[in-house]
Order: sequence, then structure tokens, then C-alpha cells
Amino acid sequence: MSTLNTYATLDALRARFAVASTDTADDVRFLAKLRAASAQIERAAGRIFAPIVATRAFDWRNDHTLLFRTEDLLSLTALINGDGSTIDPAAIIQLGGVGGAIYGVELNLTKAFFVYLLTKTRALSVSGVWGWHDDYADAWKPSGDVVSVFSMTAADTTVTVNSVTSADGWGLAPRFQVGQLISIDSEYMQVTAVSSGTSTLGVIRGTNGTFAAVHIIGTPITVYVPPIDVSEIALRWAAWLIKQEDAGEYGQTLEPGIGGAHVPPGVPPDLLYFAREVIELLS
Repeated sequence: MSTLNTYATLDALRARFAVASTDTADDVRFLAKLRAASAQIERAAGRIFAPIVATRAFDWRNDHTLLFRTEDLLSLTALINGDGSTIDPAAIIQLGGVGGAIYGVELNLTKAFFVYLLTKTRALSVSGVWGWHDDYADAWKPSGDVVSVFSMTAADTTVTVNSVTSADGWGLAPRFQVGQLISIDSEYMQVTAVSSGTSTLGVIRGTNGTFAAVHIIGTPITVYVPPIDVSEIALRWAAWLIKQEDAGEYGQTLEPGIGGAHVPPGVPPDLLYFAREVIELLS
């Protein structure tokens, strides 16, 4: 159940540096920088921009309203009351969810109300998909492909598909890329390798709170699309990390009084601001 979020793909970062898809010499380093950039974005924003399947507990505060405060909910699966019972979905009014995440729920008091037994602390539980997206209803695109040739066991770390390089359901090619989060049935997987020759994907199984499971031939595969602005920042931030490593020379120092990081000249102002936020969080 690992969580390894990458908010842009290796193909996109290669394109940023005009590196041919056949030139794989820097793939390991590029992917490491993408993951580092994605992690720094999460720390700076205080948010996760990928779906995480989880059950989270909250304190009882009143009989009809529950606010998630620092948590973002993308999709509600179940709301468990303080007495252990599951609240009728017909009684639940979701707050938010338009142009962003769900930030809380209210109950129709004619149908249900929140209770607690021995303590108010962590009395209520919310199961669902957590994270932030500005349009989660359209966040999963059809790959245009399925599990092919072989059914998958829970132990397999490769997925056989019909085509790696063809266009996906949105008409974009290649349909599969390193760094993508894919979904088969209810399991999430991180794509770590693609082979057009064998039409296979190398994957990390059961990521983001899900579990490895059996998947039969013909099961559709969908691909998660992060918020577009987050993807762009991830690409620019990863490119800056690569340039910083390659430069061998450093420009200004951010927050030298707290031993901050050195950055090379020419860092875009918005990323410079992002860097300051990260340093403040780590100090």
C-alpha cells in the first residue's frame, strides 16, 4: 500500500529537455527528480494531489455537521457514526466538491444525526478517496486499453496490454507513460516502465491505499490525470532540480539565516517563491 506520487510523466520531462524517447540514459535521474519535485509540492501546499483510498477519523463536534478541516475528500464511500453504524447516504449532504474537494458533510436531521459513545475524540469515521483535484469527475481518463493476453495475479508486477504507444481515449499518445497512476478495477498502480516491444507495463502494485488483486483479461485500464497546473509546476520544478545538479555553480542563497538552500541563477520567480515556502516548512 505504498504512496509514490508523481505529478508529471517521464515522457513530458524528456520533451521539456528535447530528449528523444529512445534516449534513456538519464531516465533514472529524471524520474528521481520528478518524484522529488512532487514531494516538495505536497509539502509546500500541505495537500496531496493524487487519490488516496483511506478511512480517517474525526472528532464529534455537533449532531449535524462534520468538517474535514485540513483533509480533502474527493469521493465519499461511507460515513460511520460514533456508535459504529453506517449513516444512510440519503441523509448526507456533501459540502464543496465543485471546483475542488469536499471539505465536509451535513446531515439531514430528519434522517440521521451524529452521536458518540464514550468519547468525542475520533468518534466519527469517513471512508473514501482523499486528495485534492479541481475536477475529480474527469480526473480518470480511459486508456483505450485493457488487461490483455494474461490475467493478472496479485503477485504480478507487469501488465500486458494491447498497445503501449497508441492513443488513449482522449486521443493522446502514447497512452501509457512512466510516472502515471493507473487503475484496474479498484486497484491503483504506479507505472515504472513501459515496453512497446512486448506491450507490457512495469508497475508498483497496490499503491495509494489500495491492495493488489486478481484482474481478468479484458478489464479496462484508466489513467489518473493530475490538476494541469500542478503537473506544469512539477515539470518546471524537476527541470530546475536537474539544472541545479548539472550547473556546478550556485547563485543566491534562500534564507541564509536558517541554513537554507542555494539555487542557481535564473530560477523562475514562482518557483523561487515555492522554494521559500518549502524551506520555511522544513526549518
